[in-house]
Amino acid sequence: MNDQKLKWPLIASLILNLFLIGGVASGAYHLFWSDKAPLAAGKGGLHSLRFAADKLSTERQNEFHKILHDTRQAARPLIDSAKEARTEVRTRLAAANFDRTAINTALAHVREADTALRIRTEESLVNFAESLSPEERQKLAEGLARRGPLRQQPDVTKDMPK
Repeated sequence: MNDQKLKWPLIASLILNLFLIGGVASGAYHLFWSDKAPLAAGKGGLHSLRFAADKLSTERQNEFHKILHDTRQAARPLIDSAKEARTEVRTRLAAANFDRTAINTALAHVREADTALRIRTEESLVNFAESLSPEERQKLAEGLARRGPLRQQPDVTKDMPK
């Protein structure tokens, strides 16, 4: 085959390969490194409470992570109870016979377990904050504004028509 016949297929192949490489690189960036990356920070994502201490010293971050881990381990029965109640809610919603009372009871169990877990987590957070210096507490407060259940939510009303 002469060089002229190979020239255009090779150029087309090169262009397609460049698009493919760009797409893979873009996908990897969005998957692992962007602010909303689902795999960048493990299962919890970047909004997880454990990232609220990211501006503290490494020693304090490790202490914070240990406190959160210990709190979660101590609350394992609550987590399991909430998980079972959520499963029961889904099962009862899908059942042929709709039992509103049973669904509401299961939802109440979910709320109770979630509330108890949140109380334990918040108590652990306050206990940890009590051991910090004022400067460290300021950094933690700034981290909590960005991460975790106490984060500053975006103002969705600013884009709404008036």
